[in-house]
Amino acid sequence: MSWRKPLFGIALLCCLLLSACSSGEGHTAAPASAPTVQDAAEPAADEGQTLTVVAPSAENKVSPKNDAGKYKIQTKLTDFQLLSETQGIAWGLTRNELRLYLTEDNGRTWVNISPSANVQFPANPKYGKDIYFTDPMHGWIVRDPSGMSETIVLHTSDGGETWNISSIPQKNRVSALNFDSPLHGVMMTTEEASTGKELKVLYRTDDGGAVWNVAMQNTVYDPGKSGAGSPIPHLGYTVGLNFRDSLNGFVMVQELGEPKLYRTNDGGKKWTAGPSIFDREKLKPCVSYAAGNLEFFGASRQEGWIPIGCKLGESTKYNGYFTKDGGETWTFANFALQASEGLNQSLRPAFINASEGWALVGSTLYHTVDQGKAWSAMASDEALKEKLKQYPEVVKLQFSSPTVGWLLIGNNEQKSSRLLQTTDGGVTWRVL
Repeated sequence: MSWRKPLFGIALLCCLLLSACSSGEGHTAAPASAPTVQDAAEPAADEGQTLTVVAPSAENKVSPKNDAGKYKIQTKLTDFQLLSETQGIAWGLTRNELRLYLTEDNGRTWVNISPSANVQFPANPKYGKDIYFTDPMHGWIVRDPSGMSETIVLHTSDGGETWNISSIPQKNRVSALNFDSPLHGVMMTTEEASTGKELKVLYRTDDGGAVWNVAMQNTVYDPGKSGAGSPIPHLGYTVGLNFRDSLNGFVMVQELGEPKLYRTNDGGKKWTAGPSIFDREKLKPCVSYAAGNLEFFGASRQEGWIPIGCKLGESTKYNGYFTKDGGETWTFANFALQASEGLNQSLRPAFINASEGWALVGSTLYHTVDQGKAWSAMASDEALKEKLKQYPEVVKLQFSSPTVGWLLIGNNEQKSSRLLQTTDGGVTWRVL
């Protein structure tokens, strides 16, 4: 089946083919000395994160050499994604409107690349589920049906200056989104069939998101027909998916509380279980397990890892499975880290390759260069410790290189957040 711009989508198309500057956050360029514009959704007690926003230009899209056209906004950020050492996106919701920003100069300046405010979002979009970018020019945003009759997919190929729209007449929850190139992408939608089971439908696009076709659906799954011709079974909940090229991909499923991998080598039509990664004997004390999505590193996408959390009471200790051959084989790494407790026990370590990574436990940042066999505590950064007291919930930690990393922290009671950056490998941090 192929779906492209049904009637509802066409009705929105004219609105969505606007510049990213169409959302209502004050987009007329003001002098650099102009008053800071505060997001109306921010509580008075916290003015929100201050970002220096610039209008796109043909000469230099993100960071003009002079201050003309710059203005400041204050907003609450709910998620981010580093795209390179200098490039990244960050976003939040204001009155159900998505506010999405792009930086290409290490956060000094940002461009508002938000889609039209006509598309409302019932919840904060999550990267790898509702938002995905392959590079600063090519990105996709999914508006979950949330009780409506269709899924809306927005896609840009010009860095958010314009957003095109496509829609899929299905109302199931979107559970994962992934692109291996600006053209090839997949989206998993799911519906709970019974306790521990879900109907799974995989959609695929080969033209950058304009047309989506059904690649796999398990509504007619026959457990007696295992092997090369099988869809992913009903049993288990989808955690995430990742394709290392247009044909070879993996889906992580939580089955009966345990993580399990499924793989395809034909673009998502046929799936087989494995390779087997989970070994309960290596995680004996655990009461339950928290699996993260598979992540590949670098352009070759041969190295990758899967975080596995061992939950015991109110604490979680993370370990990992690593691959160096594109997911053919996996090696278990028992991280020499203490367990995390309380608010941030679900925060996973962040790796940039199969050897080097960071983990935040409490207010201490640890660093490893040997796949987690040994971790060294970073020198105490008083600025980071003070920020963690003000914003105790750690939303996300990500590094893009041995030196550059971002950290999003929040205070749910105050409905506020701060995005921090390090450029020295985690030794010191500053608010972007």
